[in-house]
Amino acid sequence: MKKSILALFVFSLCAAGQTLSQAERDQAIRYLNNTRETFLKSLEGLTADQWSFKPSPEVWSVAEAAEHITLSEASLMELIQKKILTAPVSAELAAKARGNDLLVVGRVVDRSVRAKAPEFLFPKSSWTQAAMPAEFIKRRDSNIEWVRATQDDLRGHALPSQTFGGMDAYQYLLLIAAHSQRHTAQIEEVKSHPRFPRPATLTPAERDKAISHLEKTRAAFLASIQGLSAEQWKFKPSPEVWSVAETAEHIAVSEAGIFELVQKKILAAPVDAAMVAESRGKDDMILQRVPDRSQKAQAPEFLQPKSRWTQAELPGAFQASRGQTIAFVKATQDNLRGHATPHPIFKSLDAYQWVLLLSAHSERHTAQINEVKAHANFPKK
Repeated sequence: MKKSILALFVFSLCAAGQTLSQAERDQAIRYLNNTRETFLKSLEGLTADQWSFKPSPEVWSVAEAAEHITLSEASLMELIQKKILTAPVSAELAAKARGNDLLVVGRVVDRSVRAKAPEFLFPKSSWTQAAMPAEFIKRRDSNIEWVRATQDDLRGHALPSQTFGGMDAYQYLLLIAAHSQRHTAQIEEVKSHPRFPRPATLTPAERDKAISHLEKTRAAFLASIQGLSAEQWKFKPSPEVWSVAETAEHIAVSEAGIFELVQKKILAAPVDAAMVAESRGKDDMILQRVPDRSQKAQAPEFLQPKSRWTQAELPGAFQASRGQTIAFVKATQDNLRGHATPHPIFKSLDAYQWVLLLSAHSERHTAQINEVKAHANFPKK
């Protein structure tokens, strides 16, 4: 009898105050951490003009969307702690909420479903650009620590919902993360706007990416032509296929030609906002498509090989041009993202993308040299 009473007592405690399962706790913490990092990354490296840019008067800037996210962190947690968890447990509402976790998240992050924020969550320039990330981190980390420690019954307490019938406290916790995900997407929409200001100089990441690729493709090209005999240097697999000498010359002459195009034509031309907008988002496309030798192209006449250098001279000529390009990328304060020119394949490329193309072009033709060297009739030493 005593055992039966004890068992009933334990059951009553569990029913009245169930805590989250470890899987639920881990899921919420993981979602809060992931959306924390994505949001903070969306704010990295923005100039003051980018921070405050508004695509139109009725659309929030990055600053306004970020402030709304930060304000909502404390507000939504206060709703959970002071309203939902202090309300009586409702078996009816909890039943309506059951199984709706993914539906709640899906509905919140879906930006095709528009919603108007309440007045108290409207941005009011509460923090500076420098202070905003730290304020968000403080609030989000506090929320994460609460999730780690809470023993409250987040599944037993719920509020009515017009959309789902009921939403329990745990689902409101997921909503905090989903809400920041929703508005991080809004920030990325603003950043992808054609009129979103481009920084006057390259970002450190852009600079490092170009230099790394230029150095890597320089080493690969020089290795491909090292130690060749005069016979190997001039070998042609067929009359219409370039020799190593011809391909190497094409690479070397293109170095100077493309670099001159960037400095004397693209950067000297007036800014064309439409052309700059058309070039956006093509960096990786260039690095993937240009080296692809299944895509054939005819070199213009002025880049055709014409025996400009001897075998001994060519590596030095290439080194001088590539070294000049790398030094330029390391030091330039020119607005390589603000100037663009038409391109027959990519429609439009900005000055930075032409630098990437220069590097990818040498990668493409280094592969061509290696194809010649792999030919069955390639002379042996």
